Amino acid sequence: MKKRLLPLLLSLALLLMTAACGQEVETEPTPSATAAPTPSPTPSAEPIAEEELSPVVVSFSYRSEMRDKDGVILLTAQSAVPSVSIAGNEEAARRIEDSLSEQLVVSEERMKEYLELAEDDFDLLTDETRPLWGGYFLYNTAFATRADSRMLSVKCSVFDFAGAIQGAYDDSGATFDAATGERLSASDLTDDYAALKALVRERIMADTVSGSYFDVEPFAEGVLDGDQWYFDAEGLTVFANTYEIATFNEGQVEFRFSYDELEGYIDERWLPDDGHAGTLAVSFENPGFELAGELSLDSGADTWYILSSAELDSLTLSRVEMAEDGSWLIGGELASYGALPAGSAVSVSAWFMDTPQLAITAGENSYLIAQSGEDASLLLIPVEFTA
Repeated sequence: MKKRLLPLLLSLALLLMTAACGQEVETEPTPSATAAPTPSPTPSAEPIAEEELSPVVVSFSYRSEMRDKDGVILLTAQSAVPSVSIAGNEEAARRIEDSLSEQLVVSEERMKEYLELAEDDFDLLTDETRPLWGGYFLYNTAFATRADSRMLSVKCSVFDFAGAIQGAYDDSGATFDAATGERLSASDLTDDYAALKALVRERIMADTVSGSYFDVEPFAEGVLDGDQWYFDAEGLTVFANTYEIATFNEGQVEFRFSYDELEGYIDERWLPDDGHAGTLAVSFENPGFELAGELSLDSGADTWYILSSAELDSLTLSRVEMAEDGSWLIGGELASYGALPAGSAVSVSAWFMDTPQLAITAGENSYLIAQSGEDASLLLIPVEFTA
């Protein structure tokens, strides 16, 4: 099956790209994230023709908020703030953004709840145990795994630490119809939901015959009824969270289904144009991607990652500079990678300045690499170079 990149553009306005000194602490109320997002109704407007559909463009910035008492940090909460755009379909983009915000932005109510718990625990500490205090944490992160003109699929992660021996890890998927902005349940993917569930159940049961698994059958029977699944470059991934069917050492357990295997089980509209969809991103964190290369450009600089969720025929990292007329000129090539596998990353150590100095070219698409002055996150910004 031929594979191609349908890039995820992590784009924000260049006006945000001032030099960042760190994350900004904000305390304004944010939408509730205590309940699962409710699917938006399908709009009554005329459906958009297939040839007129535009791909989803999504980015996640991160906002950290810290609450203290007498100078001691009691709670640190991190929200993943989504920004979604779809050319010519602003209503669908707004629906997706609102749904993701409800799930990923830590609400003021939830922070207040955790702060009260943290205060109670801190007050119980003795002079000997207070130096060991590390505070409570609520960390939300998200990563788009498929973004094209048909579908947006996102994997969301929550790390929750509230005084136990270990924190709680809870991942979920969120998948949307890019044409309407409606959040999709697994039953929305097919006209024969029973057959799809049977396919998934059979695979899970077969893959867990050996090993120290437990409670597998109820998980296999009901996992598609929930949100522990997402689509990515290769197909559908169904997963069990830590402790759900295996010990902590096993971590998250995944079951994968290629687009070839899904033909006949899900509607053709959800299959990528050529059986493949993917994303490209830059981040200071590597979400478990296999390291395919390392590049050190500036001694002592921060290390960050170029992340590929697609099978790339080539990827080039180059210097760039801005011309006097505001256009961009491509400079010397720094590194080139061929046949970069899906799920791989390239680590880069380099400083970020007020003006972008680096760019990625993948296939026919080029992007400036920049750092947001709002929250210090990394951005990919589409660019066309002057000849």
